Amino acid sequence: MAAITEELALRYLLELSTDIRVAFLVDGEDALIAAAPELPPARILGAGAQLAREARSLANGSEPLVEIDVSLEGGAAFVVWEGGPALVCVTGPFALPGLILHDMRIALAELRRGASEEAPS
Repeated sequence: MAAITEELALRYLLELSTDIRVAFLVDGEDALIAAAPELPPARILGAGAQLAREARSLANGSEPLVEIDVSLEGGAAFVVWEGGPALVCVTGPFALPGLILHDMRIALAELRRGASEEAPS
């Protein structure tokens, strides 16, 4: 079975949750890894990178999982960081936070699974 790519994981996430308007991954230096369905505007990328930095700073050594949920006037922004790339999603106003965060964790788990399948034995 072929390993899942970052783009496929994000597209899968968008299919899981139709409330997500844009999803993207940023690395530890806040560089964009992948985005779906298209590249978000620079202000959204910047805000997402800032939230990812905040998530990384909130992590402690024993539990690297950090979830951030920010309510906005027209929707919400979510960040999940589990020690690798941070996943950022922007939703409309009627998204259910628990469901969005669950779907984001599933997408990150698929990425980790794909990376472990690609790693040489």
